[in-house]
Amino acid sequence: MLGYKVATQASKDGKDKKEETYVRPEPRFGVVTAILYCEEEPMILMEDQILHQGDVMHDVKILKISADKVEFEKNADRWEQQVQEVAKPEWWKRTGKEKGEGK
Repeated sequence: MLGYKVATQASKDGKDKKEETYVRPEPRFGVVTAILYCEEEPMILMEDQILHQGDVMHDVKILKISADKVEFEKNADRWEQQVQEVAKPEWWKRTGKEKGEGK
């Protein structure tokens, strides 16, 4: 889990300073967290990043964003995912460069 600390304001004498830790879940690999859809510029939220059509993450290209699903491509494999759907196996397929080819 990712966490971050927030220091609260200290008392005037500086003795009563408190720290509170807030924990937020780690982003899940390859999972579309949200679709922010409008016809002019659809976006998705994935792994704490806002991405658009044409963007690439982990060698996976976002081909099309619809109101209810996203179309991806990696190594000529195409697939669709909906919001919060478990990542498809294509996310983990290695490219030739990752396998050590072309050295």
